Amino acid sequence: MNRRTVLKRGLLGAGVLVLGGTGLAMYPTLDTGAPTRPLRVLTRRSFHVVVAIARRVVQAPDAAPVAIAHGADDSLTHLPDEAQHELNQLVGLFETALGGLVLDGRLRPFTRLSPEDQDHVLERWRDSRLALRRTGYQALRKLCLASHYALASSWPSAHFPAPTPVGEPYDDSTMGTPAWNAARGLDGPP
Repeated sequence: MNRRTVLKRGLLGAGVLVLGGTGLAMYPTLDTGAPTRPLRVLTRRSFHVVVAIARRVVQAPDAAPVAIAHGADDSLTHLPDEAQHELNQLVGLFETALGGLVLDGRLRPFTRLSPEDQDHVLERWRDSRLALRRTGYQALRKLCLASHYALASSWPSAHFPAPTPVGEPYDDSTMGTPAWNAARGLDGPP
């Protein structure tokens, strides 16, 4: 085989890889739940990925993945613009089929995987040798959990009393008593 043949095959192979990679990068994200209000930081695609991650990470029976994603979007407004952009890039890397192929050998976006396969992807990110993946996993996990527990709808299952209305004194004299614990389904002191 001469150099010209090797060069032609090499260029043809590179072209196929570029086209294939572009196709994998453009694989559409599954609509996991429509935003109920305008997004402030997350892109629409990132929002769907965060909804999918919230479904896997927050295992509480009262979890509301769309509300969690909105809470995450609201929380991200406190970050500098550069950090907001980087978080959207991180979520994009989590989702893209091209990133999945390179990092995990998967050809489908995260949102299009079965729940079991999504759990495996999350585990790979959590246990990765690459610090970027471990840190990214922890950031997304904590963002979803914090957004969940910030929702008043999550408080009863966490045995968290509703806040005292503004202007009323807080009475914690009964906290930890058998009656208080029984009302919250607890056996011992808080």
